[in-house]
Amino acid sequence: MVLNSEIRCIYISEMANKEFYFEDLSQIKSKLYHFANRFEHCNVYDSNEVQTALGINKYECLVGLGLKKKLSGTTSEIFEQIKHSGRWIFGYFEYRDMIHHTGCPGFLYEPLVVLYILNDTEVLVMQNNGMEDNDFALMASDFLNFTVSEQIVEPISVDFKPQTSRADYLKQVEVIKSDIVKGTYYEMNYCIEFKSELGPRDFLPYFLRLNEKTAAPFAAYVKQPDYTVLCSSPERFVLKNGNVLYSQPIKGTNKRLEGAENAKQLERLRNSEKEQAENVMIVDLVRNDMSKVCEPGTVVVTELFGTYAFKTVNHLISTVTGQLKPAIDFGDMMWALFPMGSMTGAPKTEVMKHIDAYEHAERGVYSGCMGYIEPGGDFDFNVLIRSLVYDTLKSEISYKVGSAITFDSIAEEEYEECILKGNRLFEVMRY
Repeated sequence: MVLNSEIRCIYISEMANKEFYFEDLSQIKSKLYHFANRFEHCNVYDSNEVQTALGINKYECLVGLGLKKKLSGTTSEIFEQIKHSGRWIFGYFEYRDMIHHTGCPGFLYEPLVVLYILNDTEVLVMQNNGMEDNDFALMASDFLNFTVSEQIVEPISVDFKPQTSRADYLKQVEVIKSDIVKGTYYEMNYCIEFKSELGPRDFLPYFLRLNEKTAAPFAAYVKQPDYTVLCSSPERFVLKNGNVLYSQPIKGTNKRLEGAENAKQLERLRNSEKEQAENVMIVDLVRNDMSKVCEPGTVVVTELFGTYAFKTVNHLISTVTGQLKPAIDFGDMMWALFPMGSMTGAPKTEVMKHIDAYEHAERGVYSGCMGYIEPGGDFDFNVLIRSLVYDTLKSEISYKVGSAITFDSIAEEEYEECILKGNRLFEVMRY
């Protein structure tokens, strides 16, 4: 790796920037991951050089290191702390605690230091998020001199057991379809869990393997004392840029094929009436949610049924945008939009009641959202899917997968879609 030994300093109010120039993106990312992994608290977000739908992503890589302050309290209290923070905030919101108000809605914190690489640049910026100047200078020097050591990854044995049997899954899909026929709701995202006992270990090598296989645009490696999350999410939940709000729901999936064959596969996805029906229902839901916080007449579907090829799958992605009303804050937006319709169904409130009754495992982190809030108030959060979650206290690793059930769903095909999504997560642990 070639790093310019000269570090240029820029002072902005009480936050200092240090800039590191690099020549090889993959090498500097490797250094970032391994340096971050030394901290008890770290969030590493990686766009994997993937252009998201409409190309609106800002950072190629974004990292939060160390714990300055953990946000605590009820959901409303945390939203109030975010409103007055004025610093970078990283973390995630859990599905269940957000919708049921059962306590702290997730894990949000102000890191000590933030590092980022803007898209299409060869500069890594390190920003002080609340350290003493001398400590910040020492950390910058420590990073500059840090070298990545070769790791030997020992094979591990995992036994991911389904918490919902195949037979029970097929029966439940028929119950959901019966609800749809009755008009109770139109679509439900039904999810199942697989988990295994596993002792503590360094999970970074497994994340790096997962990231290499999937190259997802909203990938994340997250460590905190209670959980480690290995995330390969392809989906953006919500992005705020200035006074414009973006949401990019995914509904519609098929397997990516090799070479020219995938063009036909994308066309099949684009023209599937079932996939279009799933997608447009969620687009309408998002439009309705965004209208609560956006100026009348500004909520529009910028792209409908966009087809995008990822490393192993193809997805149907739509983009909804709107201009925010004055005085709308982060909490207002989250109350209006969370949870994301692509992980619930429609109509959202009714479907969520049945999700609790029908799913055999609480969603927890899964189908929540993970991301960051900038000091100026802009933010970006993914949909927390395609993820392995390690529970330190329980010594368990798990993953959850789901699919959208509609009137036209064939239960066996929906189950196979869940297995396809989960296989990449299962395989990454099998060295």
